[in-house]
Amino acid sequence: MTTSGSYDFTGYQVLVIGGTRGEGHSIASSFAASGASVTVTGTMMLRSLYDIDLSAFDYESVNLARQESMDHLVGMVDQIDVLVLAAGCTLPYGISDDERAFLSGAARSGLLGPTFLTTRLRLKLGQSPALGGGCVVNTGSVRRWFELSSTPEAAHAELVDSTIRAGDNWAGLGVRVNSVAPPRRPPVPRQYGRSTAPTGGSRAAGGTLVRTAQQRTTDAVTDAVLFLASSSASRITGQTLRLS
Repeated sequence: MTTSGSYDFTGYQVLVIGGTRGEGHSIASSFAASGASVTVTGTMMLRSLYDIDLSAFDYESVNLARQESMDHLVGMVDQIDVLVLAAGCTLPYGISDDERAFLSGAARSGLLGPTFLTTRLRLKLGQSPALGGGCVVNTGSVRRWFELSSTPEAAHAELVDSTIRAGDNWAGLGVRVNSVAPPRRPPVPRQYGRSTAPTGGSRAAGGTLVRTAQQRTTDAVTDAVLFLASSSASRITGQTLRLS
């Protein structure tokens, strides 16, 4: 269970990139439950195409691998207090290793992906009246962009370094930048990876164990994101919270 009830985000305008499923949806739902006006993004053209209830949010379609798509989103944003980056890198099927490396390099240099979008929104974030200024929170999804052409360890180090740099560079604009890095999930042992329902009345369903662990991680990430966006963290920037 998350601690959304501990925070009051009434009046905040929150944009959750990738808020249509998984951690992103949990984060968006918790902000909305705490009083914020929340916009979520996904890659589908219409919210009705999703099999999850998005009625609590505004919806915009965006593709982080296309500059024109992100430019359109930026043009639609009027006020923003919190930007949460929770969308992984959705690549076309059958993409070559060279193309993956190009997209990864473009994301690192700020030409595509989360860095590009955050940079385009920095001035609007700097106009936020929230205590501590506008807030950017990266999640593990940003780390996955770096993993396109590097090891998980190197990708984590790059996330930490880029967060420090952004925190330093944007402090003068009144924008805080922090990250939440969830633990990397180890391979699931075969005996716990069962996807079929248990038989004979057994309650030891492997799939349930996996889902429970994933939900705990999702709840921990959500709690950390809300804390970093709150007034309690108004003096925190350039930090990466690595969850255990």
